[in-house]
Amino acid sequence: MGISLELVEKMYGLGLFGQQKAAVLDIGSSNLYSASIEGIVQFLSHYGVSESDDVRAFADRLAKGSAYDPVSGGLNGAFVGELFEKAGLTYAAIDIADGYRTTIVDLNHAPAPVSFRGQFDLVLNFGTTEHLLNQYNAFKVIHDSTRVGGYIVHSLPAIGYTNHGYLTDTPRCCFDIAGYNEYEVKMFSFEGPAAVNDLYAPVRDYQTYFPSLAQTLAERESTESGRRIDALQIPDVSIFIVYRKVKDRPFMGALEQSTSVGAVPSTVTGQYREGAAAQEGANTLPVAASSLASRLRGRLRTLARRI
Repeated sequence: MGISLELVEKMYGLGLFGQQKAAVLDIGSSNLYSASIEGIVQFLSHYGVSESDDVRAFADRLAKGSAYDPVSGGLNGAFVGELFEKAGLTYAAIDIADGYRTTIVDLNHAPAPVSFRGQFDLVLNFGTTEHLLNQYNAFKVIHDSTRVGGYIVHSLPAIGYTNHGYLTDTPRCCFDIAGYNEYEVKMFSFEGPAAVNDLYAPVRDYQTYFPSLAQTLAERESTESGRRIDALQIPDVSIFIVYRKVKDRPFMGALEQSTSVGAVPSTVTGQYREGAAAQEGANTLPVAASSLASRLRGRLRTLARRI
């Protein structure tokens, strides 16, 4: 997990750090990548940190630790939290392993720490949630930790990344999460292309554990489809999306219905009524809160008459 200084400056340019010195939560303790001494000094100057021998020494250390090679990866000798704190921002991280300013939280199972809920102006997810099976809980923790008016930034794998993590995301998923939770979408873009994927790399990695995979590798060379797949040059492309949380409301999952073979009954869609940002043509059937309240009042009157 890492964030380049270029992306840090991009977020600054979008105003995500706010006018005041923001409280930032990092979902995964992120390394700082590809930072120059001058770039670090410039970012700090946004927050009134004047250049000095101490600042230059700090920038030199971070720049050296942020070195990144597209093939071998980063040195992982600098953390983005160090840069943010030097600028006067408040920084915290959530991760399963000890890292810079990190609170240990298993995002597959655990809720947001009570002290984190509604406390952060900016929540960053750069290369973390694709490593989790429980997407619902991870996105709920992010939602719960963000204050109303605060921003959520996701940098998520969309294409490629075939030997990286568990999942890739789609624009549909990103937009439906925004719709059901009534987020404002401040920005959306694709990042890349980068790298080239070897689709059979994970097959080779797991062959020791699952001997039947030897047949898959053999078919890569012996069949036309195997050779064509092996020859594919699939790049890595990621999604960059910025949400603004505009309402104080519980997190709502999204219900994907585009491939449903028939009408989805209200017993299912009713659970999503709070996410009534249903777009035209989504075929959602939310139960209106007023209707629900009316039925509850009717039941209470019936009970009162029986008593």
